[in-house]
Amino acid sequence: MNEISYNDYPALLFTSFYRDEMNGLPFTVKDKDVRDYLSRCSGFKEMFLNIGAFNSLAKENKSTNYMIEDGLFRIMDGGDCKFCGLQYGNFFRDEVPAKHGTVIFRKGGNCVYLLLDRERTKALKGVNGRYICTAFFLKDLFIGFEEAIITDENLAIMHNGYYEEGMIKGGYLAFVIVTLAYAHNKNLRLYKSDKIKEKIYVLE
Repeated sequence: MNEISYNDYPALLFTSFYRDEMNGLPFTVKDKDVRDYLSRCSGFKEMFLNIGAFNSLAKENKSTNYMIEDGLFRIMDGGDCKFCGLQYGNFFRDEVPAKHGTVIFRKGGNCVYLLLDRERTKALKGVNGRYICTAFFLKDLFIGFEEAIITDENLAIMHNGYYEEGMIKGGYLAFVIVTLAYAHNKNLRLYKSDKIKEKIYVLE
């Protein structure tokens, strides 16, 4: 993957404690219909508000950011059923802890994710289980959003998602779940760069 920059991967700034690099609206949309959808989507707005609140309360950037190397991305994006199925199952079996941050990958692909524990899910969403959501961007262009409640080994996807043409229901969350499961309990190296302030863990 090429060198990481805020221009190609602005989602790093969407969730960062360091907002001095950001000016104006942090992302773009393709038309008025998408803008109207986002104005109505409470889950999308609350995702950023909650991430900002968690970082502010901690008085530091608590986001966990991952970079998927091209080789691993090809396996995930190509739909390797054995690999993806194993990681998906591991996510539920190992109960990946609550976290939030970004996942970045080739050609400007980046997403923001939020995974809550049971206590915060009950407090913030008023339901039992664990809440998870994600928003996907191509550089700074919004392309999708999805949210769900995790109960035992099931994923109850909410019906208010936004999907780019060709994306199936559950696809955005499945990508995030596989990523988080693959990263879980691994000793990951950090991406080295003088151009960004955020810590980014490399998945390969």
